[in-house]
Amino acid sequence: MSVSDNGKYNVPGQVEFPRQQMGESERSLHAILSASPIGICRVRSSVFEWVNDAMCRMTGYRMEDFQGKNNRFLFEKEEEHTRTAEALTSRGWVETAFRKKDGTIIDVLAQAASIDEKSQIVTVTDITHRARAEREQAKIGKLESLGVLAGGIAHDFNNILTMILGNISLGKMYMDTDAQRAKEKLELAEQSITRAKDLTQQLLTFSRGGAPITKVSSIADHLKETAQFTLTGTGVTCRFDIADDLFPVAIDEGQINQAIGHIVINAHQAMPEGGTILITAQNAVLENATPNLTAGRYIHICITDNGIGIPEEHLDRVFDPYFTTKQKGSGLGLAICYSVIKNHQGHITVESTLGVGSTFHIYLPVCDVLSSGEKGDKQDMTRVIGGNVLVMDDEEAILEIVGDILAYHGFTVDFARDGEEALCLYQEKGYDAVILDLTVPGGMGGREAMKELLRIDPMVRAIVSSGYSNDPIMSDYRQYGFKNVIAKPYDLEELGEVLRSVMGGN
Repeated sequence: MSVSDNGKYNVPGQVEFPRQQMGESERSLHAILSASPIGICRVRSSVFEWVNDAMCRMTGYRMEDFQGKNNRFLFEKEEEHTRTAEALTSRGWVETAFRKKDGTIIDVLAQAASIDEKSQIVTVTDITHRARAEREQAKIGKLESLGVLAGGIAHDFNNILTMILGNISLGKMYMDTDAQRAKEKLELAEQSITRAKDLTQQLLTFSRGGAPITKVSSIADHLKETAQFTLTGTGVTCRFDIADDLFPVAIDEGQINQAIGHIVINAHQAMPEGGTILITAQNAVLENATPNLTAGRYIHICITDNGIGIPEEHLDRVFDPYFTTKQKGSGLGLAICYSVIKNHQGHITVESTLGVGSTFHIYLPVCDVLSSGEKGDKQDMTRVIGGNVLVMDDEEAILEIVGDILAYHGFTVDFARDGEEALCLYQEKGYDAVILDLTVPGGMGGREAMKELLRIDPMVRAIVSSGYSNDPIMSDYRQYGFKNVIAKPYDLEELGEVLRSVMGGN
């Protein structure tokens, strides 16, 4: 602040104040604003009228760079500029990022106080070090969780592989001398492979590739059947209090049954001396949105045990993968529950008291329309003989084994290594059914091939297959023209059933 020749105080970027009109308190206020260690700005309709020295030091811009300029130049993207303006207007503060004059990005906390309808005083605090520390801490937490998850997966798969390799080796050894014993060892190896398949399906629930394949259903039957089956042969009983007028829900029945089963198992393990599990379900209406749920109608499920309870310090981690305090169990169960419910646009929480028990609360959104995955009339599932099938996959080993399976089911088979080859073969011969692998590295995959097949033949009967994909086709396959879906790995019976469902009306 300086004094001009005409006796006025000059505040950089601000109108001049005559000395005689400038009281002591006003001069003190302007001195404080100018000397403040945090950025202070006067903004009118998003245009800077005045900024203090700290704002210049923080951003690297000079006073004249701000004066009369719209504050948009401080933001990398228009969307962030809009979000910041709306937050300052609605709640008075926001954490955002500014682009300095040298191009570097700083994290800031902006707080606003209105002067009138168009003008605001905005304070800006540089929180870059704090924000970076928080991000680094979050990264460390994610890496720790990933390490626990990876270690658990490696442990489980190594055990399964040991059983597979051991039984196959023994089967080969007994092949020439004891055929029956060799068969038993191969069956044990097959069981281990099924365990590996179950584990990969569980792990997929943590990713978008585990998107549910839904159909409209009542949750009541699933609650009763899954709980009763899970508790068979245990010393734990189950009571139900389920409303008769439950709204329907769109669910992946296999995933929901798995989630319910894991919670019931957890409740059983919490009551080693036996006890009672209470399962309730009722309609609920959420009038206002929460951080985890939108406003609307839900089914509210409660699963309560009278077991040992969960220590308060563990409540925040019960849904973490491979976190467990039990000697038995993998630590995946409740993590799978969380992912399944989240993938159904629902939410799950837990409350617990040591020595009293625990209650898991599940909210599933009500479904008002039929889902794309719901099946219509049942198709003829009798054995189909003599059909022609085209299989597209980039893995030679898969083509070979699928060819053998289809031959067993009475089909004749042609093979394609990518979508372009599949299109050529289909135009040349035509087929009763087509199995398309969704992903072909470096080539045309199932999605693109299906678009072209529908142009060639709108009645094409195609099945989409994949071991993993974050593509929505696997859960909404009908919207893309496919008649059915089969997830890898699959066995002889599964593939045969899917093909017969597609060709049953042939």
